[in-house]
Amino acid sequence: MAAARCVILACVGLGGASGFGVARSAVLRRAAGHGHRARARMNELVVDLGEGYGRVGADFKPMFDGSSFVVVRYTVPFDLNIEPRDGGLIVVTKTDDKLQEGDVVRATSTFSMRMESSFGLLPAAKKTKALFDVTGKEWDQVVQAFKENRKSVTNDVVLIVERKA
Repeated sequence: MAAARCVILACVGLGGASGFGVARSAVLRRAAGHGHRARARMNELVVDLGEGYGRVGADFKPMFDGSSFVVVRYTVPFDLNIEPRDGGLIVVTKTDDKLQEGDVVRATSTFSMRMESSFGLLPAAKKTKALFDVTGKEWDQVVQAFKENRKSVTNDVVLIVERKA
């Protein structure tokens, strides 16, 4: 696991010295604290992607009883200490001013290609900012999603984490 941690630290620190942006986080609706994991309610979140990309909706089923979802924004470049764990979880391994050790990363902003056409012209590929649900994804896919958040294409990255009660 230590080698994997080094890989992610190298990729999210692209573009210069490390440092955190202005703290901007919000604890969102509290997940249902009753019953089994299978009976937990969905949490509907609305996340501002910033930089003219607008707001997007995201639905997450809590993984833990009584957990809450936290939306965090970092200025690029930034340092993030995470590693993959059993069950496809991506877990924060070091507390900073926004995240706590043990937080589970559920999504990150990233960039992807989207086909667009206007006025009946041939479609053209356009890079656009989107949310990437990291839950259960392969480590390489998660690393690639973080790599897309570089200074040449964005000023910030948005993460959604689930915080245990």
